[in-house]
Amino acid sequence: MSDPVPANPTGKPIVFYSPHQDDETLFMGQAIAHHALAGREVHVVLLCNGALSGARAMLNGTASSGFWGGYHYPPREGYAPLSEDDFGLARTREFVAACAQLGVPAERVHLGRADAPAATSADLPDGISTSWATDVMQSWATRFAAEGWPSVGHYTMWWGDNHADHAALGNALKSLRSSAPAAFVDARWLVKPEQASAAGAAAYTISATYSAMAVQMARRAGWCYRSWQPPACYAVGYHSVSYFTGPENGTANYIVKP
Repeated sequence: MSDPVPANPTGKPIVFYSPHQDDETLFMGQAIAHHALAGREVHVVLLCNGALSGARAMLNGTASSGFWGGYHYPPREGYAPLSEDDFGLARTREFVAACAQLGVPAERVHLGRADAPAATSADLPDGISTSWATDVMQSWATRFAAEGWPSVGHYTMWWGDNHADHAALGNALKSLRSSAPAAFVDARWLVKPEQASAAGAAAYTISATYSAMAVQMARRAGWCYRSWQPPACYAVGYHSVSYFTGPENGTANYIVKP
């Protein structure tokens, strides 16, 4: 069976900026898969180490998990309590695996700036400021301009999101589109389903040619966040948030266009 994602994409590059390890699947997954299936050169950039999530306490047995149905007992379950760095790196393993399911191979999954990538996700900041998001986006625009693409796609979370990290990315892209329209003309903002009305967002439309496969790829990406096999996999995504019922059910992404 041949892979439905072209091995050598020829379309204009597009960059999805993900605040944390899971946002690319929860709120961007079908859009990412659609572009990959259509033959665009898709890149996914992570901006935060993800180490501060409350799910670490759940995995370390100091807080109860609704997903798990109670407490973990690390000594009995065969792993040591996770440090912040180890926890963030475990999230990133899920992130890279999910991106592969969305049609984005590891060589197009990036950590921070294009010109000075982090060695590991542990070297990314704890949170995202608008200035950091702006620096990262500008670095990717500069990289692609040097490769002959003066304008590429830039997609991230909505500026009105109730999570500060998400909003910082949205505001950075909004400002860059205003200050450097030639480079950032192809800008889009992905929106959480419950915020779609407030954002004036529409459901992301996938062409009939790719719709069934894009939905399935987003589901499979979600499965990467529920894998439990310590010390490699801790199902961090499913411990963290309940949004994963969206990818499981094929819920559409929501998007704001300029």
